[in-house]
Amino acid sequence: MSITTLDGSLHRGCGGRYALQTETVTMRISGMAAEVTRGFYRCEKCGHENRTIEQRDAAEKSATEQIRIAHDLLAPKAIRHLRESLGLTIPQFADLCYGTPKGIVEGWEKGKYLQNRDADALIRGLLDRETLEKRAAKAGVTLPVIADPVASDAALAPTA
Repeated sequence: MSITTLDGSLHRGCGGRYALQTETVTMRISGMAAEVTRGFYRCEKCGHENRTIEQRDAAEKSATEQIRIAHDLLAPKAIRHLRESLGLTIPQFADLCYGTPKGIVEGWEKGKYLQNRDADALIRGLLDRETLEKRAAKAGVTLPVIADPVASDAALAPTA
């Protein structure tokens, strides 16, 4: 469903009306779980349940934020800032993350995908210059000269 509300709408199957309900569910994202309360609509006559796209998106966003906080994962802006502070393109950054597809890296930076704990540690490992240089040599990535290596540490500052 792409409409924002079904409250009071007619259920074509039985003629009953949909009413807004809530439920608590455990959502799993990137191998991690969070408990969220999400809305849905239930036909008062036959019990048929329906969820709007907006309800699904809101529940997923809530779960993602809970997981990010619970596991101290880098926020999308922090990932992008780290990459940019290292002077790397998305494809170069992806290569340094052991060939992670560039679309996944773009998704991390836009908040479309949530990195798991292992990927987060892999990303944070790029702050160590020695690790960065080893991965670059192995992946065949030419690193730009970083004017202020301390500035890249700021990339991990918590962001809202």
